[in-house]
Amino acid sequence: MISICLPIYNFDITELAEELLRQAREFNISVEILAFDDASLSYYKKRNSRVSINSDVHYLEFDHNLGRSRIRNRLADFAQGNWLLFMDCDMMPELPNFLNNYNSVIDQANVICGGTSYGPKPFKSELHLRWKYGIYRESRSAIRRQVKPYSSFLSGNFMIRKDVFNTIRFNEDMSGYGHEDTLFGLDLKKHNVSILHINNPCIHLGIEPCFDYLIKTEQGIINLVRLLRIVPDQKKSLRKNIRLLRFYCAFRTVGMGYPLRWIFRVFNPLIRRMLCSSRPSILLFDLYKLGMIAQVFNKVNLSNGKTS
Repeated sequence: MISICLPIYNFDITELAEELLRQAREFNISVEILAFDDASLSYYKKRNSRVSINSDVHYLEFDHNLGRSRIRNRLADFAQGNWLLFMDCDMMPELPNFLNNYNSVIDQANVICGGTSYGPKPFKSELHLRWKYGIYRESRSAIRRQVKPYSSFLSGNFMIRKDVFNTIRFNEDMSGYGHEDTLFGLDLKKHNVSILHINNPCIHLGIEPCFDYLIKTEQGIINLVRLLRIVPDQKKSLRKNIRLLRFYCAFRTVGMGYPLRWIFRVFNPLIRRMLCSSRPSILLFDLYKLGMIAQVFNKVNLSNGKTS
């Protein structure tokens, strides 16, 4: 049996649950759906609680937010299947045979990653940055992902043997938004777990407005810097596999750390306005993140992971 694990936070998963159950029936695949709400707004709790009328869906609400790593671990603890299929709540299978595609390669690796895709360009300009970044940096073919299977790992759409998951699990020291999947990928590599990337994407529906996405980006960069403290033995691997960190270390080596912080501080309002325009530049976004990581490195105390 496949246990489909859906961590929910402020998103309507009723259509996703219906589609997964439809595919399971059509292809005669034994599944259970675990839908755990991580302290969403009452509107979403009311909407999503309806999925529990199906006997194959187990819906549970938490009163306090556990965070992205802990909620996934709780889902795995309750799962009864030999395989765990993790999907973000704002994902939707692109293919009508999504579950069957996973089921047909179930014995070929211990971890199977389906990938992420994005729909057509949204009309609202405030969504263009997140959409464009997804198109150019996240939506990649299986062949491209398989070249670097561990650094290409994303937690929004993947399947893993439960016994393998229990030897690794998501690191609960990673709180807040961002890079819990980076650490999980490093742990998979450390334990020499086999990964197969296939073309079985989910469409990312939850595209954030620009300014919300910039806030999430900052949270992700703080987590990236903290990750260096959590796994000091993997610093070299992190610098090798994470493009942003590799570029920043190169800039800092040649004494460009302070200029980057100055650029970020002085031009931050202008850059943010340009990024949130109808024609955002991914290159400018990269520069913005370099300036941001320079700021975070200057503020974060890596001995305790706190910001000053």
